[in-house]
Amino acid sequence: MIIGLTGKSCSGKDYVSHMFGDEFLVIDEDHLGHIALDVNKDKLVDAFGEDILRDGKVDRKKLGPIVFSDKEKLEKLNSISHPWMVSETLRMCREAEKEGKIGVINAAILEKMGFVPYCDEVVLVSSPYSERLKRAVKRDGITPEAFEKRNESQKDIGSTLNGDNVKVTIINNSGDKLSLSRQVNEYCDRILSKRSQ
Repeated sequence: MIIGLTGKSCSGKDYVSHMFGDEFLVIDEDHLGHIALDVNKDKLVDAFGEDILRDGKVDRKKLGPIVFSDKEKLEKLNSISHPWMVSETLRMCREAEKEGKIGVINAAILEKMGFVPYCDEVVLVSSPYSERLKRAVKRDGITPEAFEKRNESQKDIGSTLNGDNVKVTIINNSGDKLSLSRQVNEYCDRILSKRSQ
């Protein structure tokens, strides 16, 4: 069984991912994305030049400004790193299944990366804009204007899930940790009982 976990910036998706018990293997796509840069170093140098390297490794601080200021270059980066990430994630999910665990794919762009068809269920963590803005300013120290831009770039998150014929559970994170914990525990209990049937 594979579960997709997604949500917009500062929705609490990563916080929720840490609430899944030992029966689940959570695969963090942000972390895997960093590994993908090293694995695909040669292809990235061919695409973006030697300037993206520092001490023989891909430097995200050098690569970031290049790809995030140019949509085509970002798509080029994704076309190099995403196939490897998807393949590696599915391999990890198969390994988790052999160990009797359930794979959880923690990815903001779950839909865009093409993971949804592989998921048995998807959890969408939802949080009001005002709450997410508060967290972003406090956690990342960004301006409300910068957060608005980030939010705009993520407007598609969750928008295609209903058309994918996959069961979607919405976890509402409006700031009450007790309520959040209860929702996640109830979800995990349901999944584990479903698996044991």
